[in-house]
Amino acid sequence: MPTPPKVFISHASEDKDHFVLRFATQLRAKGIDAWYDAWEIKAGDSIVDKIWEEGIKNAQAFVIVVSSSSITKKWVREELNSAMVRRIEKSCQVIPVVIDNCEVPEALRHLRWVKIKQLSSYEGELSEIVSAIFGTSSKPAIGSPPPHVTTSVLNCLPTLTKIDNQGV
Repeated sequence: MPTPPKVFISHASEDKDHFVLRFATQLRAKGIDAWYDAWEIKAGDSIVDKIWEEGIKNAQAFVIVVSSSSITKKWVREELNSAMVRRIEKSCQVIPVVIDNCEVPEALRHLRWVKIKQLSSYEGELSEIVSAIFGTSSKPAIGSPPPHVTTSVLNCLPTLTKIDNQGV
């Protein structure tokens, strides 16, 4: 069984109860090792070491929960700065998840973000995030071309040679 992708979730503490806890739990149910501070930081732990040396440093993807609360938080800004450096170094992908009608920070505007329309029901958006983390796509496979495209002149006229068929 492959190692689950590690994903750091940056968020404001105000968003924990109405979105982040459930979201992190759902990511784990989908095979993603979601790093959520309430699960990872224990009494007596260094918050800085846990966040930067375990959470962000080991993350293959960084989900930033963008909200009216999170865009004002210095901790979230510092986490975002670290994530953007790792993204530039091509060692981490950054996925913004917007949960209310706030202004998306400048550092994230060039990225495609996922907008959660209803905090109570977001299965489609969750699927999009999971697909991005795993690098999968819902794009259909390319089918076989029609027979008239694949039939060569050689097949129709057996007396022709391979060189006669070039450029057709």
